[in-house]
Amino acid sequence: MSLLPTLLLLGVLMIPSTEGVTYTRRSFLGKTYLVSHDPERFDLATMNTRCKGYGGYLLEISTYKEEEKMMLFLHDIDLLSDIVYTGHTDLGQDGKFYHYDTKKPLSSDIRWRWFQPDNYNGNEHCVNIKNEGINDIDCHRTARYICEIPN
Repeated sequence: MSLLPTLLLLGVLMIPSTEGVTYTRRSFLGKTYLVSHDPERFDLATMNTRCKGYGGYLLEISTYKEEEKMMLFLHDIDLLSDIVYTGHTDLGQDGKFYHYDTKKPLSSDIRWRWFQPDNYNGNEHCVNIKNEGINDIDCHRTARYICEIPN
């Protein structure tokens, strides 16, 4: 049973948790997306567990259309130039990006930013979405993240 219908208030979803996390919610392409409101130190396992608490997982960009819609959503809430983590990583498989939860490989349909991925300083094993596409990034920066919940 989903908590989403009972927690929605004016497009902002207030998530009761010990962390006090607030999310902005939008639905499209048959899924619901939650973007964390306040930046915090990112950890793949922790944030994915939070997303699982709402019946989902960290964002898994499956198609270019989904990537475009997500960038429009981030633009609408004025976060397109901020760091917003997805659930993609190449941990343990350097250069081969996959989704942390589902283990599916990152679609070749997805648009990377220019000259990305570059594994800068050998330490970029997570993925964020920004203007101009996705980018590989250090996995422990202070930033927002996106949950994806299948409807």
